[in-house]
Amino acid sequence: MKVLKSILKYTFTLIIAFGLLWYVFRDIDLGTLFEKVKKADFTFVYISIALSLISHFLRGYRWTLLLKPLNYQVNSFRAFIAVMVGYFANLLLPRMGEITRCAILKKTDNIAIPASLGTVISERIIDLLLLLVLIFSTIIIEFKTLKNFLSDYINSVIEGFNLGNYLVLGGVLLFMILIGIYLFRRNRESIRSSNFYKKLRPVLYDLISGLKSIRNVKEKTAFFVSTALIWILYYLMSYIIVFSFPETSNLDFFAGLSILMAGGLGMAAPVQGGIGTYHAFVGGVLMLYGISKEDGVLFATLLHTSQFVSIVVFGGISFIISLFLHKNPNGNEPENIAAQ
Repeated sequence: MKVLKSILKYTFTLIIAFGLLWYVFRDIDLGTLFEKVKKADFTFVYISIALSLISHFLRGYRWTLLLKPLNYQVNSFRAFIAVMVGYFANLLLPRMGEITRCAILKKTDNIAIPASLGTVISERIIDLLLLLVLIFSTIIIEFKTLKNFLSDYINSVIEGFNLGNYLVLGGVLLFMILIGIYLFRRNRESIRSSNFYKKLRPVLYDLISGLKSIRNVKEKTAFFVSTALIWILYYLMSYIIVFSFPETSNLDFFAGLSILMAGGLGMAAPVQGGIGTYHAFVGGVLMLYGISKEDGVLFATLLHTSQFVSIVVFGGISFIISLFLHKNPNGNEPENIAAQ
């Protein structure tokens, strides 16, 4: 049953992805598009890929800083390998990468999956907050350019808003939460004495320890500097592609912020590798800067495809490497966490 649900979920998101891709490309002459791709300066594409790999390595390094408070010593290279395999898995199934990278680290360094997953969730929360800061900052800085787009988007949301439906849904969710709390409090003792709870408790403890690891990071300067560098590299790897085409080469620094914002939103969508959503968001935002739809989609396609191919190649290589990595001789043991 679980396999069937996974297949249906995968198929559904894939249909959405390619549906969006068709919508974006439906009015574009593919022949003209290919001719422009042939004339592109791929030097900037290669630089973009190199910058992305550096950012992935820094992400792996930052992850090791989150694992240290849990008494896990992990080599940055091994963490980088796990991160790349996780990105590779995300191309197959949305959000599968988080579990996959933890599973790889379990194999190579014997890191308890609940503990490492907790650190990954902490990492995602930080990146989500930074994405929100980026969105609001970009809106403020580029308000004149983005106001028409924002106005149309807000109007469409308001038109589709049905207060009654949301109140009913909110009431049902609140009722279910209250019932759950009541049942838990009433059966607390029997739940705590059950075998299921006894098995689940250490897993939850590891997960919570991982979530709290950010508070106990010792190298705070290294953590915040690596986080800043990751996002700076994200910006550079996105913006530098504008110099691949004469049509986009005049876009300024602030346009690069809009590209990064749109790309971040596109990649955050629950579809495989941001397929379709990335093209729609980035291509759409470039039109606000006077770039034609065709050139905007061409830019988004080159940027997305270069990163997609990079993840396939280097993620695939990383997976092969992970198969041959020996377990960390330092012997990371799950009881290290419980001892804290």
